[in-house]
Amino acid sequence: MTSNASEAGMTQASGKGGLGPAEAAFELVLTWMHVAGSGLIMVLMLVIVCDVLGRALFDHPLTGAPELVKACVVCVLFLGLPKTFRSDKQIRATLLLNKVSGRVGGALDLLAHLAGILLFVLLAYSSWGLFVEAWRVGEFEGAGALRVPTYPIRALIVASALLTLLQLVTAAWGSAARLRQRGV
Repeated sequence: MTSNASEAGMTQASGKGGLGPAEAAFELVLTWMHVAGSGLIMVLMLVIVCDVLGRALFDHPLTGAPELVKACVVCVLFLGLPKTFRSDKQIRATLLLNKVSGRVGGALDLLAHLAGILLFVLLAYSSWGLFVEAWRVGEFEGAGALRVPTYPIRALIVASALLTLLQLVTAAWGSAARLRQRGV
């Protein structure tokens, strides 16, 4: 048994289910984060192609390419994470869920959501201090011609963890409601 976003009380971007104004705004934020992450993939591809061509044709790599790639990969991941959970498109191993009864599967689903909540609470909590410190000292990644500030990336990690946490709380609430309906 797998849960889906509509069962968990979450609505899809398609407008089905009548999004309220707050939900529609939230959905819009998550969609634009996801679009920004997709755009960064294009930037990442361009940087890598320029770096490879620069090395192969001119024996001169693109300055700062490793720093840009490192920053972009982290941003792509955390820009897409909340939308992935909202759409219930995360990777799940359903081998065990397909073998158990509906109530046991529902309990396992709730347990997975609770574990996710714990994980993202810890991620947000541990990342907050790193963000504040990076902001305070003006931390940068890289040396020489290109230095990338780390505080925007650290802020993105905190924001993404909190937005994903909100999705997991909503999903856990829905899982618990379904379990109560089944009489567990």
